[in-house]
Amino acid sequence: MKCPICDKALSSEPLHGHAVERCSDGHGCWLSEGVLGRLVRQLESTAQAAAPPTNAPSDLPCPSCGSAMSRFNYSHDSGVLLQRCHRCGGVWLLPGQLEQLIRYRDSTPAIRALDAALVEEAARANHWGAARDFPRSRLLSGIVAATYVVFVLSGGGGWPAVVGLAVFLLLPMSCIWFPDALGNLTGVSFGLGRPSITHSTPADFVAIGGWILLLCPLVLALFTGF
Repeated sequence: MKCPICDKALSSEPLHGHAVERCSDGHGCWLSEGVLGRLVRQLESTAQAAAPPTNAPSDLPCPSCGSAMSRFNYSHDSGVLLQRCHRCGGVWLLPGQLEQLIRYRDSTPAIRALDAALVEEAARANHWGAARDFPRSRLLSGIVAATYVVFVLSGGGGWPAVVGLAVFLLLPMSCIWFPDALGNLTGVSFGLGRPSITHSTPADFVAIGGWILLLCPLVLALFTGF
């Protein structure tokens, strides 16, 4: 894994029995899903916590899976803004933030309530992440495409029909398998005299559009009775 700020390799080190991936240049550390809550409960408070940089970048790439992380306020009112990956559940901490969380833990009597709030928020984020991953399922889309090929061959269409089907499947499968890359394409025009794409498209919309195209033959077959 690499640091999302300086792109240097993170070094693993143990902390109270948990593996922490830390930047050697001091830009922060990466905690896998579920580790943060346990560390906040286990670590002792320190006399002083260094304030994280005020110009810390947002929407950093996840060191584990590369997805864009988003900021969240730990326990809703701590004022400590962490960055979490909704796909793998890990958390990126800037220097001094872990110490701030421990001091915040000691300054409020509602420790269990705060831990429960973090767990609940993480669970909601994981559910939302799973829902977002469903339209990008390569396995499911591959099964649908393979079913089309088997149907064409069993119907006596032959290899020319399979090649035509493969050409048709190229666009929807690309949208489902590579929605982020296609969504970032700009300046593309679909023919002379037609407007070009000037803004990026959300990857979720690209994946959903791919499924609409992919399922069109199935819908037509159902309406026409095969």
